[in-house]
Amino acid sequence: MNEPKVDQLRQLAEAVVKDNFLELFDLVVRPQGKRLMVSVAIDKKIGKITVEECAKVSLELEKRLDELDVIGPSYLLEVSSPGMDRVLRHLEDCRRFQGRLAQFVFVEPVEGLTTFQGRLGEVKEETVEVMEGKRTVWVPFKAVKRAHLVVEMKAF
Repeated sequence: MNEPKVDQLRQLAEAVVKDNFLELFDLVVRPQGKRLMVSVAIDKKIGKITVEECAKVSLELEKRLDELDVIGPSYLLEVSSPGMDRVLRHLEDCRRFQGRLAQFVFVEPVEGLTTFQGRLGEVKEETVEVMEGKRTVWVPFKAVKRAHLVVEMKAF
């Protein structure tokens, strides 16, 4: 799919998501057989995304896609939350999930480490505090190749 069409699709998805007081977290378009797979991840600042919110956005977006014929009739639409192991893209994400367990992979070693897992702490300037046991590492966010939350299973 060409870039202008993807941009048009992204604008449409953002409008539908905002109309529902949510945020567009991600949009991915890829071929799947003879059809296009359109994967949309939605989010909100406070609370968790519900199945009902995903269903509502899916129905509204599908209606708009069909009305405007942005990508033709042969597509699959998937609307979901970013997931429990969501990607941390910005320092604001680290601030939002302070106290949660996260995994970091670095572009270049930070304090001799290429990866580090720990609890998210304070965010100061362009760094995030990550604590594991008694060890604290201040991670410059520009050194992060990728980061995501880690799902924790609680014992009964």
